[in-house]
Amino acid sequence: MRIFQLLVYKLLARAIDTVNRYFDVRRLHYIREVLEINIGTLVHQLNESSQTMAKRKAIYAFRPFEVCDVDYRSSSSSSSGGSTSLTSRLGTGRHFPKARSGHRIVCSDSSVYCFGGFNPNNSLARDGNHDQREDMYLFQELWKYDMIRKEWTLLLDSNNDLPAELASNAMLLCGETIMVFGGTGYPFGVNCSNRLHVCVPRRRPKDLLEVEVKGDPPPPQYGQAIVINDNYLYSIGGTNGFEYTLDIHRLHLPSKTWECVYECNQNIREDPSGRYRHELAHDDSKIYVIGGGTSDAVFILSNIPVYDIKANKWEYMVTKPDPLANSPGIPTARKCHSCVQIRTDQGLEVIVAGGYDGVNYYNDIWKLSLSTMQWKKMQKSQLPYPLFFHDAAVTSDGCMHIFGGIRYNNNTNVRTDTLYRMWTTIPRLSVIAWEALLHYIPSLPSRTKEELLEAGIPRQFVDRVHE
Repeated sequence: MRIFQLLVYKLLARAIDTVNRYFDVRRLHYIREVLEINIGTLVHQLNESSQTMAKRKAIYAFRPFEVCDVDYRSSSSSSSGGSTSLTSRLGTGRHFPKARSGHRIVCSDSSVYCFGGFNPNNSLARDGNHDQREDMYLFQELWKYDMIRKEWTLLLDSNNDLPAELASNAMLLCGETIMVFGGTGYPFGVNCSNRLHVCVPRRRPKDLLEVEVKGDPPPPQYGQAIVINDNYLYSIGGTNGFEYTLDIHRLHLPSKTWECVYECNQNIREDPSGRYRHELAHDDSKIYVIGGGTSDAVFILSNIPVYDIKANKWEYMVTKPDPLANSPGIPTARKCHSCVQIRTDQGLEVIVAGGYDGVNYYNDIWKLSLSTMQWKKMQKSQLPYPLFFHDAAVTSDGCMHIFGGIRYNNNTNVRTDTLYRMWTTIPRLSVIAWEALLHYIPSLPSRTKEELLEAGIPRQFVDRVHE
């Protein structure tokens, strides 16, 4: 029997243990006992080299809902220079992105992409006279993190034709296409953007192209949020540094035509207040605005503005508190948090992490069910430090990655380059087996596609290695 299949059997027993530990599904105990008998005979079929490697490595353990620090530095320093990445060509010696805030990330099932960001303490921001260069506070670059090899690669930098607005953009991944919209330069609000740029890293890794559009675009802003629904790119809210909106514009992607579909007016309607650094969730018919704020205010999460796409109107949905959490059982008002959306057997769920309200900083992680509007505090999940102005993205299997941001510790705010990962749900057993296989055989990514398929590894995982 092939190694991958054996590993699936063995991990199924561990997965049952994990499910029982978190959810106490007592009926699975009998299945666990049967599997123990079968696994005992199957393990002897592993070849000697695999046994030796397994002994050298720490035992793999799947830890759902636990925030883990990704150690990409050791992987970067030990990697050999077989490829000619932008980093090596420039001779910068930079193997991973510097600490930053205000950046944006998206991810596929194999890669995390990080665009822009801000750090006034960037060492590159000093010229030969040791004077500060404010134009260097921003990071004009696009990075890629390879989840399989645990390596960062600099795809684009200031030598490429990148926009100058590099902080608090809006960003998403649609299929294989990265979309970057809006944003601000420094000083914040002086130069804002309403341009849309796209990049397809797999096909054209050295291009971030501006999309030629027509129609009525939103004004140049930053801190807006975007989603795609039914061939439309929706942009909601944002600021120019002085005024805050929650107006709704949408771009018809086939015709590349903008239109303003809703302009908020609190004087004549009960429209929600303008804001920036909010996040969006969505289903087939509604867009949910999660938090956000202004320079001196933040918005509550007990009553969420919801835009009804078909009816073209705003409404409010009252959320339900977590009865097991401390009162009030709802995350406090916040901005500059992160938010990802996953689909589970219970429907669409939103994961909110960190943020701040202008005074208090947060490291809590909450889950909101869009079908029941029920909040649940993820008691086993917590950021190591309060974090804000970070960003998060999630794979289709439910693995959330959080990168960068401002860390609050010992009454001090420090920008970070830490990458965290957290399983927001229990994925398929084959996904857990794949994780374990990479743990025990770190050289696996060096194998050819044909070798991996011959070893019995499913094509979906082989494609993640050779994308």
